[in-house]
Amino acid sequence: MDAIGVVEAALERDDPVELMDWILEFAGESGDRDLVETCCLRLARHRNAMVRGNAMLGLGHVARRFGRLDAHRVKRVIDNALHDGSAYVREQARSAAEDLRTFLDWEFDITDDESSDHAAQM
Repeated sequence: MDAIGVVEAALERDDPVELMDWILEFAGESGDRDLVETCCLRLARHRNAMVRGNAMLGLGHVARRFGRLDAHRVKRVIDNALHDGSAYVREQARSAAEDLRTFLDWEFDITDDESSDHAAQM
């Protein structure tokens, strides 16, 4: 089975346990930047927070490995993930945003929602 067949099969099974590990492995090993980016962006909308968070990490891997991402497609996804309802997703989005700043010189407005919430309660 070719790479696209493997990708399609994993996405079709839609098993969160498989996908959260698979996307990190795929992002770290595949030589097809466009395909990895597309898969990460698709999984960034997954119902499972671990899958969404690991998709963010995958985007960071792509930035590090290939030195480019499609800004039009990726920036909005990272911005949205920085405000996700899941703390795990927000943390992985922060990590990805730092990678994109380091490797692509992109800027994001990274606010620490938890610190802001804590300060507001004081």
